[in-house]
Amino acid sequence: MSNQSEQSRSNNQPRRNGRQQPPPRRSGRPTEASPPDFWKAAPNPGLPGQITPASDPTALLRSLGRPPLDQTGADRYLAAVAERAAGLATALAAVSGILAPTDDE
Repeated sequence: MSNQSEQSRSNNQPRRNGRQQPPPRRSGRPTEASPPDFWKAAPNPGLPGQITPASDPTALLRSLGRPPLDQTGADRYLAAVAERAAGLATALAAVSGILAPTDDE
């Protein structure tokens, strides 16, 4: 008999009662992963660069297509939220002094 057929027979050889042998058990306990430390101090991210306001804050929403909502005009509501968020982000950047200068200035 060839060596390969002997191996396959020994791996799948049924017991005398007709059942296959269970796989060998591992010795020892599995090592547990240590949980992340959520309460440690976060590293300093540093100062952000200059912020340029988006020329069209709704471009990403439009690229996704119509929203899967049953409400008529849902796309207009979502666009209004995106425009408002962009306006607030621009205002915060201006107050923080990190708003990039525009061509108008």
